[in-house]
Amino acid sequence: MKFLKLLLSLAVLAAAIYIGDTHGLIADKVPAMGRLFSPFTGFWQQAEPMIPLPGTIHIPSNIKGEVAIDERGIPHIFAEDNESAFFIHGYLHAKDRLFQMEITTRAASGRLAEVLGISMIERDILQRRKGITVAANRMAQHWLKDPGTAAVVTAYTAGVNAYLQTLNPKDYPVEFKILGFTPEPWTVDKSALLVESMAETLCFRNRDVPVSNSRAALGGVLFAHLFPAENPKDSPIIPADTPWDFEPIKVAADEVPADATLSWYLPELPQAPEGIGSNNWALAGRKTASGAPLLSNDPHLNLTLPSIWYEVHLHTPNMNVYGVSLPCVPGVVIGFNEQAAWGITNVGQDVLDWYRIHWTDATKTKYQLDGQAVAPEWVIDTVWVRGQEAPEIIRTPWTVFGPVVYQDSSSAYQDLAMQWIIHSPVGDEMHNNITSFLGLGLTKNVSDYQQALKGFDFPASNVVFADQGGNIALTVTGHYPLRQPQQGRFVQEGNEKLTAWQQYIPFSQIPRTVNPGRGYVSSANQRSTDLSYPYYYLGHFEDYRGRYINRVLDTMQQATPEMMMALQYDAHSLKAEEALPLMIAAAKEYGELSTISGQALSLLEKWDYRYTGNKAAPVLFDAWFDTLYQQTFDEIYALHKDNHPMEFPEEWRLIALMEQLPKDPIFDLQATERKEDFSVLAAESLEKAAAAWMPAIVAGLNWNAHRATNIPHLGRIPGFDSGLLHTDGAKSTPNALSTGNGPSWRMVVSLEKPIKAWGVLPGGASGNPGSPYYMNSVKAWAQGEYYDLHLYQTPEEVKALKYLVFGK
Repeated sequence: MKFLKLLLSLAVLAAAIYIGDTHGLIADKVPAMGRLFSPFTGFWQQAEPMIPLPGTIHIPSNIKGEVAIDERGIPHIFAEDNESAFFIHGYLHAKDRLFQMEITTRAASGRLAEVLGISMIERDILQRRKGITVAANRMAQHWLKDPGTAAVVTAYTAGVNAYLQTLNPKDYPVEFKILGFTPEPWTVDKSALLVESMAETLCFRNRDVPVSNSRAALGGVLFAHLFPAENPKDSPIIPADTPWDFEPIKVAADEVPADATLSWYLPELPQAPEGIGSNNWALAGRKTASGAPLLSNDPHLNLTLPSIWYEVHLHTPNMNVYGVSLPCVPGVVIGFNEQAAWGITNVGQDVLDWYRIHWTDATKTKYQLDGQAVAPEWVIDTVWVRGQEAPEIIRTPWTVFGPVVYQDSSSAYQDLAMQWIIHSPVGDEMHNNITSFLGLGLTKNVSDYQQALKGFDFPASNVVFADQGGNIALTVTGHYPLRQPQQGRFVQEGNEKLTAWQQYIPFSQIPRTVNPGRGYVSSANQRSTDLSYPYYYLGHFEDYRGRYINRVLDTMQQATPEMMMALQYDAHSLKAEEALPLMIAAAKEYGELSTISGQALSLLEKWDYRYTGNKAAPVLFDAWFDTLYQQTFDEIYALHKDNHPMEFPEEWRLIALMEQLPKDPIFDLQATERKEDFSVLAAESLEKAAAAWMPAIVAGLNWNAHRATNIPHLGRIPGFDSGLLHTDGAKSTPNALSTGNGPSWRMVVSLEKPIKAWGVLPGGASGNPGSPYYMNSVKAWAQGEYYDLHLYQTPEEVKALKYLVFGK
């Protein structure tokens, strides 16, 4: 059946390619159909039996090791030393995820047009101008300066290439055959590109232009009213009573913001995807039934097939670690060993600033800096395009702040340069991202954990920790610039060096907590600290999940792993809990409602604020809230244009205005002569939402169908997706699920002796759509189920279906 489904999918895909209906993701030049459908070299080679055949495969190699592949397709690697383990790790990444590795690094480096054609050229050019390849090369060179890191990344690279050398064209993953291109040899730079790609996803916060536009358009007073810097209801990651026992560094420069009356007519750069975030927490033993700490983590990222993560177990004489890794990079990123466990969420702090460059003339060969005319450095990029004989040549000027990415079409003299943390000077030669991943894998206690984080510069992450000694901890780790208040919130002038970042917060002074009095640590992308933290920072922070999770953990006693799993899958929305009663009361205050509004109100009054898949009320609430939001901030929508992006107030601010200032002038509609308030908008937006959605709800529409979560193929190839998933959750709930984003790995660890752990991926081990391991865990994930995770000591302990034996 699986083979038949693959055949039919490919037949449909072939037809789609023929008529050009490929969603812009297939190359403009159609690949050779004969090669794709050849019975000797085509997609037939990817079909695998539904029940894998047991056996042992011997792989000639200079290293020795054995891989036991269990009934879920998860590899358990046993090697004689760490370098051998990472060689095998690279080999298996390539074996199971080669197309993912290839396309991810091409996307990061701006090389998609080489294989997908002219439709990708603008994206590729933007990637080059961001300087991601420059940053990746610097990172790779930094890795190679440390002998320990160099040994690991070199072994990993050799493992990837060892697998590539076994391939003939008939063995290429099916996506290569569909698109008609050949996988390239692996390099250390490609591994670094993956890290930069994750940074682009998690810390490419660039709201400076729309925020500057909103301040200019609305004026300082109204802007400050609608855009306060902090939510007073925040429950910060680091508890509010945490002492800061250090002397903060004074910032050397004052901010010189751009003119408050200036508006920027520029296309908005892509922002971080909606739904990117994560939850993690750890409970002290005094709050658990076993008396040992419990740790949980579920990173919320793009849902794709194959999964962004690769589940793996690595065992050597000095390492026994289980968790998830990132194809392209050696080491377990989130996981546990025999003594400790750790998990990661995104910090959300802004580590990217924009500067207005003042060119000396229209040639843009020199810019003004500290009263001098200074020539930028030029980075020349060659962008090849499939089907095009000559390449595109890109010349990007680099200033003292960074590359000039934005080009202002309204002025011959003003462009925007970007200062981004990935371009900043790296730390000392002994600490880097790789040493952090490896150090976490070897950690036994809090001291080891804190030492491991010294190289974790970006993407900035909230790293939760627990050990068998009973300790719990959380560190807001990362590389953070020192800023004056408000610096980095708006576009800044780029004619003085002092406006650039001068220093960074020392590692010893970043926010952290160990064994707090409340008996737990947690993060869900909310603010890192309260206002007592002596350094200014800004960013985009979650306002509901963190507060709800902390509320649950505050009262939790005798906690069990099952309670942790239930909280990860929890579909309760604090946003709805806080907003809906205010909206209902206001609508009723307005007066008599229409029949359809009354029906909608009756449905919502019975709702328990849970985004359960089979319920209709969440559909109606979202429609009502969104309509109310658009009517309230109609002034900003009127100003928002394609090339004049505006910032919009956060949702929590609208809820606060509903509660505290229902007569605020912001509720007045600009298009009418009358004077509206919150009650008027609540009733009118309810009427609009009810008229739009109640007929479909009466006909059977529910939240699951409306949210329409479907895990697509990484390349959006039709037929290789999961289909509609039936599950609970929404962006504002702990189970933070949207159409394309959600928990990309769920893990719960009990720090008992011996350690116990459970986890589940929304996918499988294999990237081959013809494999039974392509999405064998999706159903369990959708239903909130988990698998037991084991730290085996020998290959013989594994319930293995297949063995790979490396050696001569």
